[in-house]
Order: sequence, then structure tokens, then C-alpha cells
Amino acid sequence: MADKTDRLAGVKRSLFPRDTTLQRIPAILKFPAQSSPALWRMVFFATGAASIMLQVSWQRLLTLVCGVGPVSITVVVSVYMLGLGLGSLLGGYLADRTRRPAQWYFAIQLCLGAFSLLSLPFLALLENSALSSQVLAMLYSSAFLLMPTLAMGMTLPLLIKELSQRGENFLHSVAHYYFVNTLGAAFGALFSSYVLISLLGLDRTVYVAAGIELLAGAAIYLSWNATGSRSGAGTVSAPEAAQPKLLRLAYPIVLLAGFLGIGYEIVWMRVLETVLKASPYAFSTILAVYLLGIALGSRLLSRYLDRHPALERRSLYFVLQALIGAYVLLSVGGFYYLTKYTAFGEVTRLSFGYELHPADTLPLTPAGFFHMFDIVLWPVALLFVPTLLMGASFPLISALALGGPNTEGRTLGGIFFCNTMGNVLGGVLSGFVLLPALGTERTLLILALLSIGMFLFAAQFAAKTRLRLCAGVVAVAALLFPGAGQLYALVHPNPANTERYLDEGIDGVIMTLVNGEDVRTYIDGLAHGGRPGTVFYREAVETVAFTTSVKRALIIGYGTGSTTEAVLRIPELEKATLVELNATLLRNLRKIELFDRMLSDKRLDVVIDDGRRVLARNNERYDLIMIDPLRTTTAYSNNLYSREFFALAASRLTDGGVFMVWMDEDRVMPKTVCSAFPYVRIYECCCLASNQPLVERRGRGELLRRQFDAVEQERIAKCPLEFVGDQVTQQEISSGYPINEDWRPVCEYYLGLKIRKKVGGLR
Repeated sequence: MADKTDRLAGVKRSLFPRDTTLQRIPAILKFPAQSSPALWRMVFFATGAASIMLQVSWQRLLTLVCGVGPVSITVVVSVYMLGLGLGSLLGGYLADRTRRPAQWYFAIQLCLGAFSLLSLPFLALLENSALSSQVLAMLYSSAFLLMPTLAMGMTLPLLIKELSQRGENFLHSVAHYYFVNTLGAAFGALFSSYVLISLLGLDRTVYVAAGIELLAGAAIYLSWNATGSRSGAGTVSAPEAAQPKLLRLAYPIVLLAGFLGIGYEIVWMRVLETVLKASPYAFSTILAVYLLGIALGSRLLSRYLDRHPALERRSLYFVLQALIGAYVLLSVGGFYYLTKYTAFGEVTRLSFGYELHPADTLPLTPAGFFHMFDIVLWPVALLFVPTLLMGASFPLISALALGGPNTEGRTLGGIFFCNTMGNVLGGVLSGFVLLPALGTERTLLILALLSIGMFLFAAQFAAKTRLRLCAGVVAVAALLFPGAGQLYALVHPNPANTERYLDEGIDGVIMTLVNGEDVRTYIDGLAHGGRPGTVFYREAVETVAFTTSVKRALIIGYGTGSTTEAVLRIPELEKATLVELNATLLRNLRKIELFDRMLSDKRLDVVIDDGRRVLARNNERYDLIMIDPLRTTTAYSNNLYSREFFALAASRLTDGGVFMVWMDEDRVMPKTVCSAFPYVRIYECCCLASNQPLVERRGRGELLRRQFDAVEQERIAKCPLEFVGDQVTQQEISSGYPINEDWRPVCEYYLGLKIRKKVGGLR
């Protein structure tokens, strides 16, 4: 036993030497004992920012492994939260069983930084090894995420335990450092998407975050060597010690609070995405506002309790939960009635009318200014107050669960674990059960009423008062809160003499407007296609003119079906495969006879899946591949507009097969297509590409045009399709422009390209 102890002591001395150059560095850098709290605040702010940078980057990169469907994204997010929760539980128990929490903190930061540096090669291996099976992709991605998230979750309990050993008050420590860490996370959410990913790409964002993690570990190591760690129990103020506790009851309560918190976030995301569209900057902006509210709430609670030390905190916690529900009802109900009955509706319609959020031009008018900043203003209006209250709740419930000294780590770890488990349950049940079954309005109403119902446990108020107040709120909300579909019916256009078809499912909100032959479809507020689809027919006619024969075709993205309809009119076609990510879209369109008939064509094989995943997992070759799924500025669009995807498409073409991609960007996109195909024809709104020279076959395009009725034939003939040039022309017009790559989503994160044009003088 003595030999084993000596060996352990030797290992410890080798890892943390006392008489080395490193031992003298803290003195050289002047890190005195009294400065370590300030240093730790800086470190915890930085690690909060780095953690969110990694979360945003890894979640985006893992879509290359798992796809971008709602199931894939939910699994990735749930595993991320699960890792944080398990890590906090493990860190809590470890913190109460070690005399040196700072050493463990240092070791964890070192491991996290090292893992982050190696994560990109791991992800590249995952993408290649998981292509054959969706189950394998999920398992590999989960294993990848669990390792770093376990480490991230362990850090807060270890830090709070270290501070408790130094004599700091538990509630104040939790409130203050939770504030600092979450404030850093809010900054990291914005900085990662608006700056790092836009200008440097996903890979370099990961490297920056890894560097921050390693520097944070080094700073903690230097501070620990400079100040040491004092043994002792954390302090609890006299008023706090006298407060009625929740103890074990706190854990199921915080589980429910976590469920409600993430449920609100998912519903808010759906509502805001309909107004702000699927912007790549929407998620990080909403997340930043969410985190900023939580951070400030934690800070304000600590200051408020300093001024009111005798306040009954158990009841305060339940009052905060009720206020969250009340604000949700008031804000969403207010948005509905103000939009419907007042001039405020013009503001809502102004936001809905924009496709890019934020704008890619400087605001010169009040409307332009609003276009630039509405991506922040809407989340602040809906999220900031309730997240402020959520932030105040976390340290409060942690203190109410604290049973005594020397249990700080376990208490905080358990509370954080239950909160994140509630987040996981809330994400799964809200996204896959409540929203598809009940819709946004009813889901939000149920969540808000559950929050308000927690006021029943605020024992400081008379029982009759609590019952009457809750019953009154339920009655008023049931009468006045908007019903199913009313929010989206109000936000979308409503022209006269138009039939409206609305559907809400797991994958979003679909609104289809039908007025005679005119059809418009909106997916989460963003217009997709439209009928008459003359321009899409014209593109199909031009594409088929450069093919020898089209027996097997692949279409990615349905929209309003014009491209699919044109392909189905090719005389020699034997089979067409339609890959559409959004099942709710097809379900909604099948309510209309035109689309139901088209989608029931025996030659059409409809696949609900991610287009890239389908191409990667089957070796079928096609005479024609046509993609027009979404705008290049839409979130996740780069998975279908990168050099790697175009190379994959090229490998799935038959000899002489043709690939057609719609374009809304005329410099980066042609250059990216040319990087994967040797032969290219560039038009003003699309691009044709092939592995063999593109030679027009006389009569083939005209044969397809004649398959339409006389009116549509004339429209197609008159529809312009301006030819720009070939691969040689592209070298001239795209000189100096970057290429879309999987790890460098240039067009998707479009603000970086805008800055490059301004600074670099690109034309």
C-alpha cells in the first residue's frame, strides 16, 4: 500500500512540479492571490464562449454525417445536452471528493482543448464510415459528442467547489459564475456565426475555440500554482441558512423547469423562423438572446437578494416560474392582437416580406435599419424577459437544494443534471409530440399554464389567493389566446379569392395559397417555387437539350413541383426519384388534386430524406440530376452547394449524364461547380455540368416543350434564359472569389462574402 502511495505521489509531482520554471512563472506574470478571482472570471467567460463556438460548429458539421432532418438534429442536440448533464453530475461528485478541484479543472480544460484540436479529423472519419447506415451515423455522432460534453459539464461544479473552499458564499458563487459563463456563451454564439464562421469557416472556428480552451487551462494552472487551494467549508449566510429548503423536492421541480425552458425555446424558434426565415444567423442570434437573458437574470438575482436578505426564497422561486408563463401569454397574445388590429401589423409584414435576415446592405432608411436589426429585435421582444426569470431561477433553486456544507459539488451537479435532462425531454416531446399534434398556439398555451400552475406552491401566499389567481389566468387564456393556426394565418399573405392550406408538422410550418392556376408555397415563412412554373420548365427544356437520353432521373427539392412535372413529361423516362426533406410539405400539397395526381405517378419514387445522404448511400447512377432545393443563404444550404457535394453528384452521373443546379449567386456558385466538373454551361439563374463535353442535341429540348399544352408552350418559348458562358468564362468572372466547401460555407454565411467584396474590391 505504501509503495502504491509513493508511486501516486511521484506521478502527482511529475504532473504538478513545485520546483520548476513553471512554478516561478506566476510570480513573473504577477498573479497574486487576491487577483485569482478576477482571473477565473476571465477564464470562465472565455470557456463559456469557446464551448458555444464548439457547439455551433460541431452541430453544423455533424449534419454532414447525420443529415439535416428534424430527427437527426434533435438527436445531436439531445446528446449534447445529455453529455452536459452527465458531466455536471460526475463533476459534482468528484468535486466533493477531492481537495484540489482546480487541478481537475486544469486537467479537464487541457483534455477538452486537445480533443477540440483533433475533432476535425475525427469528423472526417465519421462522415466516411457512417455513410452506409443512419443508425451508425447516429451512434458515431453520439459517441463523438459525449466525450467533450462530459468534460464541459464537469467544470462548473468543480469551480464552485474551489470557490467554496476559499470561503465564498454558495448562492453568490453560483449566481456570479453562472452569469459570467453564460455571458461568455452569449458572446460566443454571436461571435462564432457573425465573425468566425462567416470570415474563417467552420474548421478555423473550431481551432480558435480549441486555443481558448488550452489557454484557459494554462491560466488556471498558473493561478493554482500562485495561490494554492485552501481547505475549508463554504460559507452560508445567516439569512440563507434560515430559509426553508426544497432539498430532494428541488430535483423534480428543476426537471420540470428544464422541460418548460427548452419547450419554450423550440416553440419560439418556430415562430421566429417563420418571420425571420431560415437564416443561418437566426439560431445563433436567438441563442445569444436566450443566454444573455439567463446570464443577467442570475446576476440580478444575486444583487436583489443582497438588498432583501430576509425574502422568503422558496416562494420567490415559484413566483418566478409563474411570471415566465404570464409573460409568454402576454407577449404572444399581444403580438397576435397588435398585428391583427393595429398599425403594428405593418411591422410584422415588413419583417415577413424580407428574405435575408440580417440584410446584406447598410441601412439608409428606417425600413432598412429595421431590416438590419429585426433579427435581434424580435427575439429580444419575445425571449429576453422570460429568460431573465429563468436565469434568476437556476442559482436560487441550487441554493434551496443545498443540504449543508461539503455538498456544494453534488448539489450543483445534481441540479444541472436534472435541468439538462428536462431540456432533453422538453426538446423531444415538444418537437415530436406536442407541436405536430397540437400546433404552436396550443403547445405554447400548455407550457405557459404549467409555468403559471407552479404558483400554487408559493406557500407565502394564501391558498385561496393562489387557486383563484391561477383559475382566473386559465379562464382568460382559454378565451383570448389565439387558436390553432391563427398565428401563421395572420403572418402569411392573405390575398382575395385565395384558398389557404396550412399544415404544421415535425419539420415546420407549411402554407400554400391557391388562386386558380396561381400557387404559392411557404416553408417556415420562406417562399419555395410557384406556379405557373414557366421558368422551371424553361430550365428543364434547356437541360434536356444537352442529354442523349433520360431514362433515370433524380430531383432534389420539390417546391411546388414544376421541375418534377417537367421531368415526368420526358417521353423516354422510366423512373424518377424525388428526394424531399420536408414530409409536411408533401402532406399539405397532397390536399390539392394537381399535386396528389403528380406525386402518385407510378414512375415517381418519393423519398423523404436528406438529398446528400441519399446520394452518398446508394450507388445508383442517373442520366439527369436536377436540384433546386433552397436559397444558398438558407441555413444548412451549403450541404447541397459545396464542392464536395458537387463531386458526389458527378460520381453518380452516367456517361454523358447532365447535372443542373439552380443559382441565386453568380460568382462563388459557378466557381464551385467548375471545381467539381470539367464541363460547365453557366446561365443567369442556373448551371449545367457534366463529366463529358456538353453538346446540344437538336430537337430534344423542343420535344420536351411540346409535351406541355399550347398556352404553356408559348410561355416557355418566350421565357428568357440568358447564357453567360462556359468554364473558361467562369475563370474570368469569378477570379479572386472563394469556393463553397463543406467546412467553408461561403454563400450560406453570406455576411463574410459581403465584407470580402467591400474590403477586397471583388466585382
